[in-house]
Amino acid sequence: MLRFQFELHPLAGVPPWGGDQPTLHWFGLTSGWYWVEADRHQLLRYHEQAVRRWNLSRPYPDYYVVRLWEDLLLLRWALTEPVPADVVPFVDGSFSKREFPDDDTSTDVDAAFELQSDYQLDVGYLTDSPAIACWRHTHAGQDLVTISQRLLPADQVTFDGPELLEVSVPTAEFFAAVQDLDHQLIAAMDKRVTELERTGPPAGVELDLDLLRAEHVRRSHWLAERLAVPRQVDWDQIRSGIADISSWPLMETGT
Repeated sequence: MLRFQFELHPLAGVPPWGGDQPTLHWFGLTSGWYWVEADRHQLLRYHEQAVRRWNLSRPYPDYYVVRLWEDLLLLRWALTEPVPADVVPFVDGSFSKREFPDDDTSTDVDAAFELQSDYQLDVGYLTDSPAIACWRHTHAGQDLVTISQRLLPADQVTFDGPELLEVSVPTAEFFAAVQDLDHQLIAAMDKRVTELERTGPPAGVELDLDLLRAEHVRRSHWLAERLAVPRQVDWDQIRSGIADISSWPLMETGT
């Protein structure tokens, strides 16, 4: 069972942005906790040492849930088709880092790196963030999405779990989990926007309620709009770019 989980901070506890003139907006109002439930594992869960070190109330990232949501919408679009077996090692996190050449890179190389980033869940804003990749592939006749979490070397233990955790689920289950996150977050934010329309913004906080409602309506269509955009990948160009990158010198360990 795969679930992208979140819990919003109570509305009264959402910190406004800015100093002299504090403001609130849709992005900031998604302040909360989030994590990933996958096959009895929890990704993006902090180790108990980090919980004690930072005196956390929950063992999960305390950030803006919209960041996870936005990245997953792009990732869901990238999974329109499976990654060919010979390209999987370039996107699954196991491809060894290379030293960039001094000369400008080719369009094939640029396309390969752009594709690689499509399958990465960007959590670099978190301290000691793990590397998380998701890719769609075919194995033994099954259409699967594999989620990989690599814990990177850090001075202190921060995230819980093994150094490498990989969980594979049917593609339909991954798609349903993204759809569920979209539904749950939009529903929760609709309640939040409606409450603010009833009470008005907190004292001293600037918030345009008409713009807030308009943004909420726009964002409620983002998943459908993203999936409506055709996605076409020139896999031969990607293979050419990977071949060029593979010829570069390996990056020294610790670099």
